[in-house]
Amino acid sequence: MDQEIVFTNQPETEIAVKELIGQLKNVPGKYDAVLFFASSDYDFSLLSSLLHDKFCNAEVIGTTTSGEISNSGFTTKSIVLSALSCGRTRFSGIALDGVDKFPIVHKQKLEDAARKIGIKCADSMSHKDAFAITFVNGLCNAEEALLSFFYSVIKNDNFMIAGGSAGDDLKFQKTFASYNGTVVSDGAVILFVKTPLPFFIQKENIFKPTGSRTKITQADTRIRKIISLDGMNPRTRYAQLLGIPESKAGDAALTNPFGRVFGGHTFISSIAGFNDDGTINMYSRVLTNSTVEIMELVPIEEKIEDSLNTALKEIPHPKCIILINCILRTIIFQQQNLCQKICSLYESHGLKFAGFSSYGEQIGRINSNQTLVNIIIGE
Repeated sequence: MDQEIVFTNQPETEIAVKELIGQLKNVPGKYDAVLFFASSDYDFSLLSSLLHDKFCNAEVIGTTTSGEISNSGFTTKSIVLSALSCGRTRFSGIALDGVDKFPIVHKQKLEDAARKIGIKCADSMSHKDAFAITFVNGLCNAEEALLSFFYSVIKNDNFMIAGGSAGDDLKFQKTFASYNGTVVSDGAVILFVKTPLPFFIQKENIFKPTGSRTKITQADTRIRKIISLDGMNPRTRYAQLLGIPESKAGDAALTNPFGRVFGGHTFISSIAGFNDDGTINMYSRVLTNSTVEIMELVPIEEKIEDSLNTALKEIPHPKCIILINCILRTIIFQQQNLCQKICSLYESHGLKFAGFSSYGEQIGRINSNQTLVNIIIGE
């Protein structure tokens, strides 16, 4: 497998596409799959259409972002494109709209997309040589519905789907994802990958439990709102658990999110903000009578280096790296002047990488926040 990564910050969409294509080693028709990550400042429908036309033999998926990631750094107002030449690796994509409402109407399309490249639904061994990448619209609360739907069709919990929620540069107005020129704003795109090559999908978070646990005693699951914690006003209880004045609760939210434990693994659920009445808006699903734990930061550089070393033990010679990094992590990196250090760490191992800052991260059945999802394919 060969991954070529190209970058542009040319503001005009058509000129940006020409600039991207001009940086590639081969003509566009030679590539098997393309993933692109674009600032919401671009005309995303035009961008998607132009790239689908140019890469006529490839499966092309893309997403709007809240920042792009590549060897050019953590950038904004840019496009990062990853073009893959893959030999025996096969790809098959699908675009799904209305995922937050009636995803089941797409059952046949999802089955057909998997079957097209030899992935059998309900095959207990399908995860051995296949996985899926998804980009989900980040403002319609569709992530959990998508994951539930996906596994209701695939019927193999070991089959990995991994991806991120589309962003819009923190405008919080509308996000987009596309497959072969078809753009959705209330759904998701999925790319199935079937490969004889080794692959590794890694979840990394930069938090550890504080030991302060609390029960969500009332929640509105539909809109991801916590109405009470331990029977108390959520903001009041959150501040108590941290030992801070209630007036400082909002300032603590970025570095003290909630954590949930599933199967021995911790998943981060980030606080979107406190309402005037003290209720809490969340970036992922919350359930009444569930217990969460307040988290705190670990030494970030040390954690990222450990994670990278773990990944390189699994895949010593990566040929493709896709990074999906929560925008809230990116903000912390920016505050601590870590963005360039993190890129330099990857580059010190001779690695190329492409990805974006997301509004949520999906891995398996779980949608989480403030997480890195690292998709690596080896030689």
